[in-house]
Amino acid sequence: MGSSLKPTIRDVAEQAGVSLATVSYVLSGRNGGSTRISEPTKERVLQAAQALGYVANHAARGMRRGRTDTVAVVVENLDSPWDRSLAEAAYRILPGHGYRVVVLLGHEAWRNFMLSGGADGAILGFGTDSGEELRTIADLATRGVAQVVVSQSLEPRGFDVVSMGEGGGIAEAAKYLAGRHRRIAVIDRVPGEAGTEGGRLEQFRAALERHGAQLDPALVRPSRGPWREAYADAVDLLSQPQPPTAVFATADLDAVCTLLAAERLGIKVPQDLEIIGVGNSELGQDAEPALTTVGPDPVQEEIVRLLLSRLEERRQALPEGGQPAGRHLPAPWKLHFRGTTAPRAEGS
Repeated sequence: MGSSLKPTIRDVAEQAGVSLATVSYVLSGRNGGSTRISEPTKERVLQAAQALGYVANHAARGMRRGRTDTVAVVVENLDSPWDRSLAEAAYRILPGHGYRVVVLLGHEAWRNFMLSGGADGAILGFGTDSGEELRTIADLATRGVAQVVVSQSLEPRGFDVVSMGEGGGIAEAAKYLAGRHRRIAVIDRVPGEAGTEGGRLEQFRAALERHGAQLDPALVRPSRGPWREAYADAVDLLSQPQPPTAVFATADLDAVCTLLAAERLGIKVPQDLEIIGVGNSELGQDAEPALTTVGPDPVQEEIVRLLLSRLEERRQALPEGGQPAGRHLPAPWKLHFRGTTAPRAEGS
């Protein structure tokens, strides 16, 4: 093989002393099915590929086979416990079924990638609002691309929808805090302008008012940056001459930052300060004390398996122009009481 030529799968097979089929199977990353290849053989193939500098051309293979065996997980921010947990669930489940996982960040990253045929399926782990996003989802559905979309408003038409139903849990948190506190602070993590209509802050504010409580604008902080900024906001709020006695954070990450700020300032939680987050994340559950939070029961694995079933359906031939019916997975949110709120009386 000339040094100017790229190594091929045949070169890898000759170097490892195995068949082309064995090399193809090992380098595809597949683990399921009836084919069984010994660990020493796998290792020999991988070492041969590394020695030759072989790089698989997934795009060309996808064009030949009509599929890429790739799934895109689209999230906003891997600092978010929800986003990270969704990506981890995909990496944990999908490779065992023969799919590679790519993570795309942000509202802009996924459209061109998916429309150019970059993946067989996608999980959109954030709410979709813009007309361009909705048109892209509809276009991909007509092409037969498997999709699971997190949305409060979309109807499943050729794709599946997970509706979180967060309003009920936020209202429950507001009712609890309104009955116990008058100085309630909010750290509001939003992708756009703070306090946009229909956002978590506005849902919380409206629920407080229904129970006779008002938010002091001086105790509301928008949070758009990294966790250090949320931590600084929490320190500032808790250092005021009349500090809040409760903090509602619209993301668990910021609630945990508030817990750390309280520890730094010597404020006892929950005796002197109650904290409620949003997300029901592992980050909050692992905090000390464990975070009281609004969120669904863990649903990330269920979302990934919903997409996996859609991918398997896609492999079955459908009539020209046909689409499988969309499915709806409700995931209502509730208030999970843990260690950052006062212990409840038995039976309450």
